[in-house]
Amino acid sequence: MEERTMKKTLLFAAAAVLALAACSKESPVKEESAIDASKIVFNIDVQNADATKGVKTAWENGDDVYVFFEDNTSQCVRMTYDGTTWTYTDLAGGTTFEGLTLSASGKKLSAVYMPDLVCTTQPFYDTDKWTFGNVAGYYQREEGVSYTVTSVGDVNTLNATIILTAPANISQIFIPDTEYAARGSGEEYVLTATHFIQFTFDGVAPGGAVSQGNIANGFPLPAFEGLLGGETGLYFWGILESAGTYDFDFQLVKRNSSKKYAISSYSKSVTGKTVSGSFAAKLTGLTDNGNFVSLGYTGGPLWATGNLKLALAGKIADPLEAGDYFMFGYTTTYNSSDTEYTGNEEPLSTERDAAYQANNAWRIPTYAQFDELRSSSNTTTEWMTSWTTIGNENGGCLITSKANGISLFFAAAGFYNSGSLSYAGDSGYCWASTGCAAGTCSNLYFYAGGINTLSYYRYYGCSVRPVKN
Repeated sequence: MEERTMKKTLLFAAAAVLALAACSKESPVKEESAIDASKIVFNIDVQNADATKGVKTAWENGDDVYVFFEDNTSQCVRMTYDGTTWTYTDLAGGTTFEGLTLSASGKKLSAVYMPDLVCTTQPFYDTDKWTFGNVAGYYQREEGVSYTVTSVGDVNTLNATIILTAPANISQIFIPDTEYAARGSGEEYVLTATHFIQFTFDGVAPGGAVSQGNIANGFPLPAFEGLLGGETGLYFWGILESAGTYDFDFQLVKRNSSKKYAISSYSKSVTGKTVSGSFAAKLTGLTDNGNFVSLGYTGGPLWATGNLKLALAGKIADPLEAGDYFMFGYTTTYNSSDTEYTGNEEPLSTERDAAYQANNAWRIPTYAQFDELRSSSNTTTEWMTSWTTIGNENGGCLITSKANGISLFFAAAGFYNSGSLSYAGDSGYCWASTGCAAGTCSNLYFYAGGINTLSYYRYYGCSVRPVKN
């Protein structure tokens, strides 16, 4: 769904329930029974409830509420607020309501509100429900409301009261534009947040229940461009996993158009926040981590999103690229005439660490850090064991954290031996800084059949994937 600039401000109301009565407007409809179709007037009172769940503080000009009637699959009513009152139109924007039938004895209706930054298309009926397409964001609804039709002379009035509520435990995060770098062509932002579950609005059955889909805890939340208090920025919505006191961790992650891996991140932590059903945050003071991301497990480092490449200004290659190759213990790129390094310090000294010499905040990962990623007993991360192809890349391994949904791609860069490159596109090899023996040192090894930590000859030219604290 296309992201749009929000035409109105959504806030979390912390006080009283807001109730606004909607004015009626005469609109002709098709009517079963003996009701004159040219004399139907809608009188639908629209209210907000559950202030702690993220409801609006006021109706604003241009707000739309869609009303779906029981047993009607070809037409619904769009209520639009003009700043003073509500008007009623059909899906074509007129007032003929072609295909809509109502019962004089009254049946049921359901209603849905979504801000225009979340929903940019009008509803359509698909198989067994009305849907707006794939919507992941804020909404309010009420299900199965009884309505009545009263007649005074030739005037027939449809009466109903709709009390809109947001989903249980819905929470909202806003990041002002000033807090993050501008997007480049083909790039997008997502927010990974601990203790948050992404949800989707899946649709509403005519006069029946609203259906919602929930995605695993920590799955990245999509961004919606909007306004808050006059500031432009990004909105994110999720469902809290449960009430309680949490140490929240947020990462605003910029990804490229393949949406497969992180290319940079901005971090913010909120410690010891007590929540009971909802959470509202305006994130400021984000820390730019450059091309490093957290995989969200306790004690884990920040991982570079690509391999070390000394010629680049930032010295981190695009994830799809191989980057440079290094003999173990060398801080310059592979040269077959170099002799094997025979030192045995644990971990590798900073003078011999290619990552540290490129940037003194970086290190080559330890054997234990690599082992944490590949271990089948690790409950927070998961290696995708099937070979992954992204763009024109021959292959590589994609790792996705269960803790926060962030993915890293490790290109199948192969290795150098005696001046020749071997297995590029088939497998990848990244040096560890510990786990050395005479003539060999530990290496993260991955190929189409899986991943492991093994020992390789120090004179091989392998990749370096930096980490930092």
